[in-house]
Amino acid sequence: MAAATEVKKVEKKKVAKPKAAKTGDEKKVAKKAAATTPSKEKPAESKPKKAKKQTRKRLQHGRLYARAIFTGFKRGQRNQHPNTALLAVEKCKSKEDSRFYVGKRCVFLYKAKRKELKPHSKKKSRLRAIWGKITRPHGSSGTVRAKFHRNLPAIYMGHKVRIMLYPSNI
Repeated sequence: MAAATEVKKVEKKKVAKPKAAKTGDEKKVAKKAAATTPSKEKPAESKPKKAKKQTRKRLQHGRLYARAIFTGFKRGQRNQHPNTALLAVEKCKSKEDSRFYVGKRCVFLYKAKRKELKPHSKKKSRLRAIWGKITRPHGSSGTVRAKFHRNLPAIYMGHKVRIMLYPSNI
């Protein structure tokens, strides 16, 4: 029975016909077509694949802060008040939404030129922070006012600020 199936398989195989000689352009086209189309034939004998080591997937921790952009300082038509910064909170589009952030702590992170030893740490770091607090909404489009311990430098307008989700009122 097994011999009969092998004979049938041999009969089903098509005999390759000799092809006509191709010109240079036809050869280029044939090469491109062969490169783009995946080959259906599998090699007769392939090496056994090595067993992969099982690695744990790293957990993606959630963000515990809201993103905001430092848009400028509170100002009138002529006078600017650099002690109050304006922050445009991401995905916050109304005054009601911005009321949620009132009282929350915010931090502006930046890199300095020299590394310094941070308190309660053994490593030196270039990363510095200016902490502040959201005081009230500003306008009707989801912007908030914030006061920082040191006024934010004006050159950082357009840079990101983190609004921490604490202290929580929920």
